[in-house]
Amino acid sequence: MTGPRIALAGGAAAILAAGALYLFPPFSGTKTPARIGDGQFAHAQNIFASALEKDGLGTARLDEVGLVTGTISGADNAVLLSEPDGECAGRGIYWLNEDAGSSLAITAPHRGSDRHTGTLAAALFLETGARAAGWNSSPRRASATCAEAIDLARSKDHLFSAFTLGFAQAVPEGLIVQLHGFDGAKRESFAARDAVMILSNGTNQPTQRLLRLADDLSLAFAPQEVLVFPIGTKELGATTNAQAQLLQEAGFEGFVHIEISAGMRAALVEDAGLRGKLARALLRAAQ
Repeated sequence: MTGPRIALAGGAAAILAAGALYLFPPFSGTKTPARIGDGQFAHAQNIFASALEKDGLGTARLDEVGLVTGTISGADNAVLLSEPDGECAGRGIYWLNEDAGSSLAITAPHRGSDRHTGTLAAALFLETGARAAGWNSSPRRASATCAEAIDLARSKDHLFSAFTLGFAQAVPEGLIVQLHGFDGAKRESFAARDAVMILSNGTNQPTQRLLRLADDLSLAFAPQEVLVFPIGTKELGATTNAQAQLLQEAGFEGFVHIEISAGMRAALVEDAGLRGKLARALLRAAQ
């Protein structure tokens, strides 16, 4: 079985020009999203960990978790992992960099509903030389075109979570960034309404690594506000985030949940210089 081929001649610029619909298959027609049991989960985690090891893709049994490899033309050394053509069980979409220059993973579990996050994650993957990236392949909410939906950030028993833990297993010193979007008008506090980013690690105790990243981003985007949960705001702390909880249980401390305002998401997609500030801060945090 073979996977799709994505053409990205021109790299990140082509991604942003083409948009998310070009990068990823549509949500319409998705079957009931695939969930995995405990035994299958551990096996899937190990398969992802093996694939993320240097030169590990050639021996990783991706077929055992329902994925095949595809190519991403224009993205040197990047490999696409997805369901075989014609299947649509919501297992997720993953990119791996076989010659990564960083210990960074960038994920967007709500592409589609959190506008621009999927496209932004793809651009950052290329521009940072990140080791891995992951997206949802089923929508967060059901619609007329796709009756089946799943919220990956609330799903511990999903391949996306196994991918996240597999990365932590293979790159224990790494940084896993999860991109989300929020609407300032719906926030309860003035601080959250005015912020362009809210960072958390899914707990009430931010690590020094998270605080350093927040300081870095605050300087980069000043005078716009970059907040840390629960210090600057009590909102959007990701305390029920499935991947955050699983990583905490595994003893992995490199998880960063970034909520981005609608205006900043649009600006990051449109402005390469602005996006570069975010990219450089993430790379420093991943060191």
